[in-house]
This record gives sequence, C-alpha cells and structure tokens, in this order.
Amino acid sequence: MPLEKLEISGFRGFRQKQSLEFSIPNNQPGSGLTIITGANNSGKSSIIECLKARGGHQSPSFTVGARNASVDFVEIKYFIDGKEESVSSLKKGSSETKKNEVNGKFHIFVLPSRRAFHPFFGKGSHSREQHLNNNQLSAQRNTMMNGFEYRLFNILENQEAFNEILHRVLTFKPEWSIDQSDQGQYFLKFYSGKVSHTSDGMGEGIVSIFAIVDSLYDSKQGDVIVIDEPELSLHPALQKRVFNLLKDFSKNRQIIISTHSPYFVDVPSIVNGSNLVRVVNSGKGTEIFQLSSDAKGVLKKLSKDNLYNPHTFGLDARELFFQEDGIVVVEGQEDVLLFPDIASQLNTTISASFFGWGAGGATNISHICFFLKDLGFKKVAAILDGDKAKEIPKLERNYPNYHFVHICADDIRTKKARKATKKVDGLLDDKRIIKDEHKEHTSQLLEKLNQYMDGH
Repeated sequence: MPLEKLEISGFRGFRQKQSLEFSIPNNQPGSGLTIITGANNSGKSSIIECLKARGGHQSPSFTVGARNASVDFVEIKYFIDGKEESVSSLKKGSSETKKNEVNGKFHIFVLPSRRAFHPFFGKGSHSREQHLNNNQLSAQRNTMMNGFEYRLFNILENQEAFNEILHRVLTFKPEWSIDQSDQGQYFLKFYSGKVSHTSDGMGEGIVSIFAIVDSLYDSKQGDVIVIDEPELSLHPALQKRVFNLLKDFSKNRQIIISTHSPYFVDVPSIVNGSNLVRVVNSGKGTEIFQLSSDAKGVLKKLSKDNLYNPHTFGLDARELFFQEDGIVVVEGQEDVLLFPDIASQLNTTISASFFGWGAGGATNISHICFFLKDLGFKKVAAILDGDKAKEIPKLERNYPNYHFVHICADDIRTKKARKATKKVDGLLDDKRIIKDEHKEHTSQLLEKLNQYMDGH
C-alpha cells in the first residue's frame, strides 16, 4: 500500500500547487528512498509537516502562520495505492479543516529534526500505533519529541531487536536500561564501559541515533517512515552508517528523508529507484523539482564503469544538490583547480560554484546540464577547452537558457608528449574480473584485513 504522491497548495511557502512523487521499494538497496534537498527556508520541513498532518485521530488546525497569506486556504492531497485522500481548510481564512481519510490502517511515521526528549519522565508505554495516533501536526514546531520517552518502555520489552539495529550504527555494543530515582522519576541509563550516565548527560548524537533506530526497529515491510534531517549532531562516519542503515531498510519500506548532507545522497540508490527532490524558494513561493526517469538514466550512464573519472559523482559533486543557483561545469579536475588561479592572476574572481571535480570530459557536460535542468537550476554555465568548441552550438540548442564558452587554447595547461607505457599484469582481466590464480590470495588478504579492523 504505497504512498505514491503528495500535492500541496496554500501551506506555508506553497503559494501555488506543487506535487512530489515518492519512491516505491523494489527490493533493491535504496529503492524506497525519497531524498529531499534544498537550502534553509526553502520548504523542506513544510513537506514533512504536510506528511504529519495526515496523522492523529483529529483533523489538524492550520494556524495563521501555517497558511500562505496570498492564498489563505490550504489543501493537501495524499495519493495512496491509487486512492486519493485530503486534508483541507473548511473555508478561506479559517484555521479549521476537514479530513478525507480512505484507509485508517495506513500510517506515516514522522521523526522530527528536533530529537531531544525530557530526560526525566513518568511511566508509560506506547506501541508504534499508539505513538502514531498521539503524534499529529501541532500549531508550533516542537523543540522536543512528543512521547518518545514512552517509546523507551516499549523498546525495553524488545531490547535485543532494537540493539541489533543500534549496533549497526554505533561501533560498540550498546548497553542501556531504564532506572528510577528515589523521587519516583524515570530516566534512561546509558553505560560507557564501567561508567553510567543518565538521559540528561547523553550526547545529542546518541539521542538522535536512538530515535532513528526507534523509527525502524518495529516497522514492517511496506511502512512509510519520514525522518527530518537524520544527519543532525552526527559525525560524518556516523552519518555514513545511518545512511547505509536507511538504504538497507528501504529495500522494502518507503523512507523519506529531508537532508543537508551529501552523505545522504547516493547515486547507486538513485539508479535503483530512489527519488531525488530539490526544493527551491526563489521569492515566488516554494517549488519542487525532482529527477525524471530520463535523468536517472543519465546518472546511471555517468556512474557506470567510470574508472578514469570516479570523482564525477563523488562527495564534492554531491554537494551540488545542496547549493544555491549559479553552477559552472568544466571538463576536468585540472580546470576546477586552475581557473580560480587564473582569475586571481587577472585580478578577478569567479562568482559561482564549480560542479564537483569536473564533468569527466567534454562529452559529459550535456549530461550534467540535463539533470541540473531537471532539478530546477536556472543559472548554469560551462567552460570547454578550445578543441571542444564545436560542441557549443549543440549545447546552446539543447539548453538555450544556459551559458556556454570555450577557452582560446586547446587545453587549460600545456602538456608535454608522453611516452608509451609497458604492459602491466593485474589482479583483474580486461573485463575487470578477478583472475582465478589470484582469488585465494586475495580472499585471505581481505579476511585478514577484516579481522584487523574488527579487533580480532
């Protein structure tokens, strides 16, 4: 029962109706991921709120601040398994709404970006369904999670399953429990070696990981899980492990994340079916752009067997999805390094951001422009070498609003002629398959490497 699409009109920055399509899992890693990117105040959290508005027993109220002033009427539509549901204002200028819910058994688990919880709490236990029913859209964005402390009692009853997932993110086996003070207040006790500390002393990163794992550990195949900014308070190494966890769970669940981190954008996942969404607010209201199936095909082509340019969609390139407009695409990494130096020699600057470490060759520039256009980038320029000037007329026809130029030399750097190199025998054959005579030694090498890394 998948969540297929969301339509938003009149909510916060959504002056005009915008739609967002969600990934449907197909048992491939990352296939059920929908990744929402965009600058601060672009509207990412508003999308999360719209998903949360479907939850709870009662129809939500849309306060003055939640309604776009130029529209003053909110309508949110959810397309679930071919059926349409909605939450909409009763009338223009009213905070009160009506809710048209077709399937009461369909739930969306929403985890907010602010994941602190009350360190001392009373006793109670919330199942997943109880938690979903008690968490609905509130008038103001909360600074703390609502009712998470009661989820802890539920987790304690099934701690082994929870800890198994928690250990996939943390490098140590976690040990924790719930204790009670002499004053009757309950608190989370977390052990670090022989030392323990309370919920009040837990780092924000550990709290965040607890909440993320809680959203997953008792979920079922086909569930929808929304996590706002999963990277908050996490070291890059933890971000990568959290993403790998989400990528694995998204094989058979829909996982929707809003993020500012390039560690949560993964080209193999997009190739497998993940949706990449970019939210923009240029002053005319919030707009949603997302990669088309054709653009996903371009990404697949660029990332497949790109042995000589593996950086084309490396971390630097993925930062693109979080940048504001104004991107310069160049052929290769030398251009990225040397053009700023050239500008400095000429007493000027380049008032734009480069695409990663280059496109990996002039023929890739058209492909890069294709998905930049898909994602709503309006100001894009490309600088080609002089010997590739013939490519420019075609680029200008395909992308008339982008700017294309070439330098007045064949290459950015003068290069000496190179001598021919001798043949080298490698582990892999010319089809990049490991040779039989090298399999046993390489397997032993990798096994010893893993033993060393695991501390055995």
